Amino acid sequence: MERVKALTCWPAGGEIKVRSVGDAREELGLGEGRTNQNFIVDVGDTRSFVRIGSDLPYFGVSREREQAASRAAHAAGVAPAVKHTELPDAMVVEFVAGRALTEADMHAAARDGPSNALLRDIAGAIRQLHGVTMPEALETFQAEVGHVGWGGPHLAKWLAYAEEQGYSRLPILDGLRDFIAKLESVAGPVGPPKFCHFDLLADNLVMKDNGGILLVDFEYTAPGQPLMDLAVLAMGCSLDATEERHLLSAYLGVEATEADIRKFKAIRVLAALRETFWGVTAELSQSSALSLEEAKSYADMNFEKFKGLREEFESSSALGS
Repeated sequence: MERVKALTCWPAGGEIKVRSVGDAREELGLGEGRTNQNFIVDVGDTRSFVRIGSDLPYFGVSREREQAASRAAHAAGVAPAVKHTELPDAMVVEFVAGRALTEADMHAAARDGPSNALLRDIAGAIRQLHGVTMPEALETFQAEVGHVGWGGPHLAKWLAYAEEQGYSRLPILDGLRDFIAKLESVAGPVGPPKFCHFDLLADNLVMKDNGGILLVDFEYTAPGQPLMDLAVLAMGCSLDATEERHLLSAYLGVEATEADIRKFKAIRVLAALRETFWGVTAELSQSSALSLEEAKSYADMNFEKFKGLREEFESSSALGS
């Protein structure tokens, strides 16, 4: 908290009240970071949200890229304003009156269908995000990593790290690259890279009190394929087949075809792999905000999702649907 109070953006002489997001999470309906420390700061009548976190080399997280992505998303109207930054570790953003989306919210909206107002707002915000102009920091990152396929740059990095470390606690690596190639074949050719969030779990979407959706937490933002963002959201919320179809249809603006659904099933498996390898990287590197046991638990949870989605995908492949 002393680091937060020492930031140079606060007015001189004012009382600076700092609370961790963990302490205010239930009261304010907030999500909580896994790779940084988050705080609520009140100075007079002004409330701000502060993220403290250094670069995370094992995760491919650059705070300079995160800050550039946050500013670009705000300029496009889909994220809170960035009020102040101090490299290597601090970003102060506008506090949004509202609450984090929950998985229950997502299920209810997606179950209702593409005409549901909340689902339209969610799909519209994600679609708007994918139209954001790529800032220079992300263009430079794209040039550095080159072509990475549907899974995005971080999955490629985390998979390579697990292989280098000879990871074996979960039986996931054997034959995995061949299976990923199969998934990407079904997903089809990649299109021009767009501004993608890559971490659209439910609590990274904020339902504003006055209506509409904002997106937060841009530390994994990178050039990528838009449907991967949708797949991360669907996978993370464990949407059923009908709910997924409604989400995809709301995003596309037309009824999703069977070909669209087949493609999305493959991308959704990649999304589960991505989250599993996030947990594996946290477990191996012990460089996230999670304890070792929490990291293992996160990897285990998403590995179970991966296995279930893989079985569903392979069953549908055998049936030719």
